[in-house]
Formats: sequence, structure tokens, C-alpha cells
Amino acid sequence: MRLPKFKTPFSGNPTKRRDQSLLSLLFTRSVRQKLLFTLGIVLVYRILASIPLPGINMTVYQQQFGNASASEANYLLTIFTGGQLETPSIVGLGIGVYITASIVMQLLGSVVPYFKELRKEGNRGRQLIDQYTRYLTVPLSFAYGLGYLFLILQGGALTSTGQTNPISNLIPRNADGSVPATKVIFMALVLTAGSLLLMWLAELITENGIGNGSSVMIMVGILTGIPAFISQDFNSLDIAGALSHVLAGDFSYLGDPGMKAIYLLVIGAVLLIAGIVWMNESVRKLTIQYARRDRTGGALDSSLPIKLDQSGVMPIIFASSLLSVPQLLIPVVQGVLSPDNSIYQLAESLRSSFLFDRHGTTYLLVYFVMIIIMSMVYATIALNPSDVAEDLQKSGAFIPGIRPGKSTEGHITKVLLRLTFVGSLFLGLIAIIPLIAGNTLSAITDGYQFSVFSAVGGTSILIVVGVILDTVRQIKSLQSTQSYERYI
Repeated sequence: MRLPKFKTPFSGNPTKRRDQSLLSLLFTRSVRQKLLFTLGIVLVYRILASIPLPGINMTVYQQQFGNASASEANYLLTIFTGGQLETPSIVGLGIGVYITASIVMQLLGSVVPYFKELRKEGNRGRQLIDQYTRYLTVPLSFAYGLGYLFLILQGGALTSTGQTNPISNLIPRNADGSVPATKVIFMALVLTAGSLLLMWLAELITENGIGNGSSVMIMVGILTGIPAFISQDFNSLDIAGALSHVLAGDFSYLGDPGMKAIYLLVIGAVLLIAGIVWMNESVRKLTIQYARRDRTGGALDSSLPIKLDQSGVMPIIFASSLLSVPQLLIPVVQGVLSPDNSIYQLAESLRSSFLFDRHGTTYLLVYFVMIIIMSMVYATIALNPSDVAEDLQKSGAFIPGIRPGKSTEGHITKVLLRLTFVGSLFLGLIAIIPLIAGNTLSAITDGYQFSVFSAVGGTSILIVVGVILDTVRQIKSLQSTQSYERYI
């Protein structure tokens, strides 16, 4: 006798069932509300970004900062401000100051005993650290605002030739030629208020929306600038004209230099994104066993995941920041000193060094090595082997074959550094490949400098892909939560 077939929640094609569940989840009320809330905050952010900062001469500003890829300083400022460098606004500092404050607090949590103890206090300690981060954001925002204004007053950003543009009229001066101090302070206060407003909006997204608010805002700032740069490149290379000839049957235009560059650009972007996804998802799981037994008498097993890229995008940001210091400071130094001064002459000699040649071989090698070093250093901060070994010992857990305590700490450190070294090689390649690609495509197109690399670099691609992956994980966790709720 044949038994009747029963449908269960686990019957059918698993892949199809999972896709259908994910699709249906997007139309549930709770997820829909989170998505709409996030989109609403993003819309408010973009509206604020369109309000110009009072006191800025926009014509002169755009001449100076129109090319974000001209120097590492320009590019880094564009990333930190969420793509707002070309259009200074009341939120011109972007979310970068809040992120800087978070990084400072994270570093303090590794070296200052008070903050170390706070990190171990669970939810209460985390709330206190978040509050200290907000407090730190206030003075940092004002300092960043003054530095931002002082930088553009002194012509701090560089052109592709390493020279500064004359931007003495960027902020209209007094009749005697002096800088209006009260106006600069007022503008710095406006930038501070804008930075704090973005901090609040980012936290609203984190608490009530989907994704990490700070990362979402940076991603939106990056993505909104890409279409304009792509359109500029297509128009400059006359891609539309070449495509019209191809559609008319003249396939010889498929070999046009501009078309070849587009082929390579698309293929390279796909491979780069695939590599970033692979690196983000690669994890080494260390088997963890607990001293207590389950009901059957067997040992309770778990795992300690260690990512291949434990440091995330931070090593690239640190390396870029260090390399951009001369590009930020030297123009300021030369702006306040006379040419006869020895420090001025030293700054002039540094201006002709590899530090100002962002696409040079020496610069790329130094950049690559610095990313590896920063990755190794920051990995032990992001995942402290000593703290992990201590937590395992307190919870009665151990790694099979490894004694608890110092032996466990040493084993975790060895595995972490090995994985981090491999991950840092990939991270360094991801950071320099867009720079190398820019040089290669420029050679194919007879010296044309692609504008798209002003908005898209290794750092920005890592941020965008990372935010998308984190958002997908959060949506999947909501799916799991709703699945469990059906059985409660």
C-alpha cells in the first residue's frame, strides 16, 4: 500500500524554495517598512547634499576640486566625504568624521585599560562607547571643518601636474586681503552641524532601517557620482557614435580604441567585483569544543570563524591617509613660507618625489607594501587573540589538540597572521589594480584619462561590495527570524 505524500516546509527544490522565501520576505510589511525608511533617510541626505555651503565661490572651487583622481588627497577626501568633494554643501564633511571617531574609539579600546573594560561589559559598555564616540565627533567635526576650509584657502589639493591652482578668491576676502576669520568660523560651525546631523541620520538607519547607516551613506555618495563620470567618458570617446556604426553594420568600429577600452573596463570590473566577493566570503573556521556534554554524552562543538580579510577596508584607508599627508601639508607650508626658506625648498624637493606621482611604479609599490603592513597590524586589533583565548577559557571551550590559555592565544595568532598575509596580498592588488588599469586604458586611448576612476577606486569598490553583502546578510537574518516565528 502506497503511503500518501505530505508537503513539509522542507520539501521541494531547496534553491527554488530559498529564492521564493527571500522574494516573499521583501514584500512583508516589516522589511518593506525598513526599506522605505532607509530610502527616505537617503533622500533626505541627498537633499542636504544639494544645499551649498555659504561663502564658497563655486566656480573657483570646481576648477580646483573637479578632478578627484588628481591626487591621493583629493581621492581620499572624496571617499571620506561620501562623494561630496566636487559639490561642497552644508554636509560637506560627510560621514567621515563620525567614522574617524569610531576608529579612534576602537583603537583606544585596545590600548587604554578603561575602554578595554568597557568592551567587556556587554551591552552597557557598548552603549557608553557609542556615547563617547558621539562626544568625540563634535570637536573632531569642528577641527575637520577648519582644516577643510584652510586646505581650500591655501590651495591644498593638487592638479594632475602636481601644481596648485590660484584659488585666493575661493572664499571672498576682506578689503585688505585678509581672511575673514568670523566667516571661516561660521562656515566651520555649519560643517560641524551638518556632520552631526548626518551622524544622527546614519544611526537612524542602523537602528530602524537596513544596513549600517554610515556605510550606506558612503555607498550612496560613491554611486551617485558614477553615472556622470561614465557619461563624460562615453561622450569624450564617442562611444555612442561607434555603437551607431556597429548597429548600421559597420563592424570595423568594434576595434575602435574607445570600444576596446570599454571592453577591458567592463571585464576588469566584473573580475574585480568577483574577487572582492570571494575575499569577503572566505572564512577559516577553527573547531571549538566545550567541556560540558550534551544529553547524549557527546561534546558540544562549535567554530571560531576567522575571515581572510579580517581588517576590511581599513588598511587601504590608513595607507592612503599616510601617503596623502605630504600632498595635504606641503601646499599649506609653501603657502605660508617664502621661497628662500629652507623648509620651503625641502617641501619643493618632496613635491618632485614619488609621493606626488600617484600612478608611478614606486608609489604603487610603496602603497602595496604599506597595505600589507597595515593589514597585519590592524588584524590583531580587529580580532585580539588574547581576548579570544581568555573568553574561550572562561566559557569552558577549547580548540582540540591545543591547551587553553597561552597556547590557544599563540595558535589563533598564527592562523590569523597567515590568513591576513594572504588576504593583504589580495587587498593590495585590489587597491592598485584600478590605478594600473587607468594607466593601461590611457595608453590604449592615446592618453585619455578616464573620469570614472575619479569616482571608482579600490577603496570605493570594496566599500560598495561590502555594504551590499552586509545588507544581503541582514535580509537573510530577517528571513531566518520570520521562519522561527512561525513555530512559536
